[in-house]
Amino acid sequence: MKKSRIIPLIALLLLFGIAAYSLIPWNSAPPKSVTIPATAPEPPPEPAVAVAPVEPPPVTNPPVASVAPAPAAPEKFPETPAPTKPEPKPVVKVVEMPATVPQPPAKFYTAEMAANRDYSLRFRAGYQHANHGDNNDTVWLSAKFSANGDSWRQRAGKNAWLVPDADAEFSHQDLAKKSTGANAGSAEGVRLEASLFWPWQLWTLAVGGRTNDFCPYGGPLALALGPTVNGGFDELFDGTSPQLFSHGGARLTINRDGFIEYTFGGAENLGGVRQQLVGELPLYRSRDGRVRYVVRGVWDHTTGNQADLVQGAFLVEMPLAFLATPSQWNDLIPFRK
Repeated sequence: MKKSRIIPLIALLLLFGIAAYSLIPWNSAPPKSVTIPATAPEPPPEPAVAVAPVEPPPVTNPPVASVAPAPAAPEKFPETPAPTKPEPKPVVKVVEMPATVPQPPAKFYTAEMAANRDYSLRFRAGYQHANHGDNNDTVWLSAKFSANGDSWRQRAGKNAWLVPDADAEFSHQDLAKKSTGANAGSAEGVRLEASLFWPWQLWTLAVGGRTNDFCPYGGPLALALGPTVNGGFDELFDGTSPQLFSHGGARLTINRDGFIEYTFGGAENLGGVRQQLVGELPLYRSRDGRVRYVVRGVWDHTTGNQADLVQGAFLVEMPLAFLATPSQWNDLIPFRK
């Protein structure tokens, strides 16, 4: 049995071996030789040869028909720019002051008076004597403010008669006591007085042939007449309360600085209706007019058994700023050149 099986197996193996052997020559045949042609090397680049530029053939213009020349165009010039206007500058008006003092109108104050300032503040000092049933002497000291309305009256025109001159003075002097009859007397105190004056009538008088610098009346005189009113109070140093007073009347001025006035009124320290005659007259002035010597007098009278009040003073007056300039104090010497 075993031999019968081996024989067919050997036969099958032979058949498989024959079949495999028949296939080997097809797969194991050597490949045919392939010949690859050799590639020739690239030749080097030929050097660049400069080629002469070919000139284009000359262009011949065709014959131009004879045509009348066109009129030549006007020659154009470059336009000149318009001048620029400068910016307007602010207009500054310069007012030149006249070298000489303008002359005042006729029947008004003289040129010398018009040259004075409208306002002044003056210091006054001197000696005073008072009599009111007794006799007392004291030192007068005062500060006086004055406002002169000349320029205002010129601008006011027909209403000039309404514009007054004004004065206010604060002074130390001898004043009447509040007493009557045999007990009348005077004592030191202070007075504040304010006054208004309306110059309604004006005159100018020519006196002498030349002007004297030192005499207040050596040249033309300017006179003014008009109503005046004044008021204020007296305060004695004896401890009494302030005593009010008021007066009204007429005043005549001479070159404005001098005056004589008549007034009537009353005062709390003097009984009854009082009548006053007051005068101030400059006697001397310095060459520049800053310093003046003045005499002053007061007569206060009433009826009955009331004693009259009489005062007299000799004063020197000067601008308040004069005290701060010692270099000008030599103007206090009279008639100094």
